[in-house]
Amino acid sequence: MATEKKNILMIDDDKDFVLSTKTFLEGRGFQVETAHNGTDGWEKIKAGKADLLVLDIMMDTDNEGFNLAYKMKENEKTKKIPIIIVSGFSQYLKEKMDQFEFVMGRDWPAAAQMDKPINLKELATTIGRILG
Repeated sequence: MATEKKNILMIDDDKDFVLSTKTFLEGRGFQVETAHNGTDGWEKIKAGKADLLVLDIMMDTDNEGFNLAYKMKENEKTKKIPIIIVSGFSQYLKEKMDQFEFVMGRDWPAAAQMDKPINLKELATTIGRILG
């Protein structure tokens, strides 16, 4: 009996990063869909196929990924989908803290967070751990 592939949705505006990561994860048995901004990502999330999100923070706006993550957590149908934030956000946060004050004091919307550049093997391990 074959196990069903887990569906990963990658939302990131860096097309080269998305392509290389998608190829790597598909080589490890995951089904990977992609979107390059929060609007397209939200449409794919609503379609209901994602078992997990790999989400960038800074896309069309500096906090687009956070906005999407919180939108998901406030929606009954999407709030249980785990999110891995993969971003250069940590470095940027040090420089632009005031733009992210709305995140402070709220529950962190992600199951894990990884800084770019990421180790792809570490990402695959983290996905496997979260999805069980």
